[in-house]
Amino acid sequence: MASSLSTTVIAICGTLLGSGLTAWAAALAERRRNEALERQQMREEAARERDRRRELRAEHQKWRRDRRQAAYQDLMDAAHEAQGAVWQLGRLVLEPFDQHRYDVRRGVAIDAVRATRRAADAVQLEGPEDVAQVAEEYARAVDRHIGPPIEALTGRGQGAPSETRIEGYRSAAAETEALVEACRQRFVPLARRALDELVEGVE
Repeated sequence: MASSLSTTVIAICGTLLGSGLTAWAAALAERRRNEALERQQMREEAARERDRRRELRAEHQKWRRDRRQAAYQDLMDAAHEAQGAVWQLGRLVLEPFDQHRYDVRRGVAIDAVRATRRAADAVQLEGPEDVAQVAEEYARAVDRHIGPPIEALTGRGQGAPSETRIEGYRSAAAETEALVEACRQRFVPLARRALDELVEGVE
């Protein structure tokens, strides 16, 4: 009887111990699963955050490129307009002098040169440094380009210009026009490269 009782007690204890061990093992496995799940969620969250930052960076780079492209294009358009206005002003050197036409064309040319200056200032803000520097030189060249016709037309109310004065105007105008064109040719490839670098940064 005692033997049967102790066997029963041992069996019950064994069962309890086995149940406890099973429950402990199950709890340990559950905890490990939860920890693994948490680590997976953290990795996924970190990956989502990296993707979000990459998208924001790409968005910013695209915005930056669009702003630069607009500033570069505005400068080239303004310089082109200024060259046309200066050319129109210069035509008056060879025509009978008309004060009203001179005042109008001179005003238009000065406004166009100022617009080029403002456009170059916008490029200064957008950069990069090498493009900004050439943009400054481009605007200064346009500013110099207005000088020959104004100088040739100064005092025209007093009579027709001499052949020497006309030749001097033509020579000076050709020189300043060549300078504007040289600056444009330097500006374009630098601007293109700056835009391409931003595209590569997005990719």
